[in-house]
Amino acid sequence: MTPTTRLGRSWGRVVARVGDASRRGARRWRYRRRPRPAAPPPTPVEVTVADGVVELRLAAGDRRNVLGRETIDRIEEVVANPPAGVRAIAITAEPPDFSAGYDLLEASRTDPSSLIAHEGNFAALRSSRLPIVVALSGNVIGGGLELALLADVRIATPDTRFSIPASRMGLVYSEAGTRLVVEGFGASVARSMFLAATTVSCERALALGVVSLVVGREQLRAEALATAREIASWPEVATSGNRRVLDVVAGRTSDDAAGLRQASFAPRGPLATTIERFVERRARRAGTVPPAPAEPSVASGVRGD
Repeated sequence: MTPTTRLGRSWGRVVARVGDASRRGARRWRYRRRPRPAAPPPTPVEVTVADGVVELRLAAGDRRNVLGRETIDRIEEVVANPPAGVRAIAITAEPPDFSAGYDLLEASRTDPSSLIAHEGNFAALRSSRLPIVVALSGNVIGGGLELALLADVRIATPDTRFSIPASRMGLVYSEAGTRLVVEGFGASVARSMFLAATTVSCERALALGVVSLVVGREQLRAEALATAREIASWPEVATSGNRRVLDVVAGRTSDDAAGLRQASFAPRGPLATTIERFVERRARRAGTVPPAPAEPSVASGVRGD
């Protein structure tokens, strides 16, 4: 084999560098020309009204019901301006997951701080006067957890898992969202969720009081709607008033709690009617209610005036 001269070795290095630069340039050119993937459609919110209940259903199970700005705005729009006659709200989701949190693909195309853990997210739910029931299954993450914690009654399936992986993502969470998690899970568990990315099981959430009822996945939606219908059948002055007083106690609002209570004592209101009917039933059982007066008879000559 002919020994390689110093000039040959130098020339080889030059050729190699030129080849590497050419390949890098070709890759960059291909990258520039490659079309950017189309933005997937936002999670649609299906709105159904029946029996005094408006159901808001997240209908993008294939994308794990991620929450983008359009989806959040639609939820808030309906909650802030519910259809006439609605007395309760039910939030459900197409399985398998309730929500995997904020839409990171959408965030990559905009200013992420305008979507992810924004302080104003779900403002309409915080101030809603209507009771809210939510049906949870699978993963309930980040923004999905915020949405769930703003409901009054949370029904879940055994496979439901709660998490908020803010530190793992490099995210400092909003004060409003952090407060929700602390109120729901307690300070110690909330710190573990935020700082150690701990996932809370449905069993533990039930023990902590985050979830009030656990049912099978097949019964979840029906149970949530049935609960909302029952709430809607009760006097609005009480269901709305009690939700608002609970929010006052939790520090979310500054409503006049005493005024809300006093409104339930209005003459001829639902409470007055309930008391009157109760007294009548007890009197009948005791046999102290006189029979209703007979209708005046024309033949008897008794006048009815």
